Amino acid sequence: MILLAIDTTAESIVLALKNGDNEDYFVGERGAKKHNSVLLSEIDGFLAKNALTLSDVEIFGVVTGPGSFTGIRVGVATVNAFAFATGKKIAEVTSLEVPSCSENGKVIVTLDCRHGNYYCGIFENGKKEYLALNEAEIAVLEGKKLKAEDATPSDLLRCCLEKVRKGELCSQAKPFYLKKSSAEREKGL
Repeated sequence: MILLAIDTTAESIVLALKNGDNEDYFVGERGAKKHNSVLLSEIDGFLAKNALTLSDVEIFGVVTGPGSFTGIRVGVATVNAFAFATGKKIAEVTSLEVPSCSENGKVIVTLDCRHGNYYCGIFENGKKEYLALNEAEIAVLEGKKLKAEDATPSDLLRCCLEKVRKGELCSQAKPFYLKKSSAEREKGL
């Protein structure tokens, strides 16, 4: 199986590839925030380095959020276009799921969204809950605590492969937001 996973929800573009028994990873320049202008060329170069083309990919993986509002849309739209053009399926994962995929027991994953606020994913026995919490609310939660920012490209690949194993695939990925964008909140939408 050939799986290409894409994460554009954070400061760096992350690409992860599973090609049979081989794995490869790419992490873009940190802080560049030029995902829209460089994503396609980075994917082309990454696939070429692995002697593959887009049509060789059998399953696409994508991080659907939470994270950068624009980054989420860039990654989801790109993977949706690839899946549509090739007729392949998509494994959707959240940025909060990724670090929890190889953990057992109750896992609490946080993503700093500034000013003492966090997006939080609580994972236990196949159940998941997503919340927006503050530091005090997170402090009282019991379970293993991880940060979404500490996830590795291999965590991304492992999480997408778990979705494939479970048959949790779709034809069209959907962005995942815990809150409305600041523009939507300002307009009262």
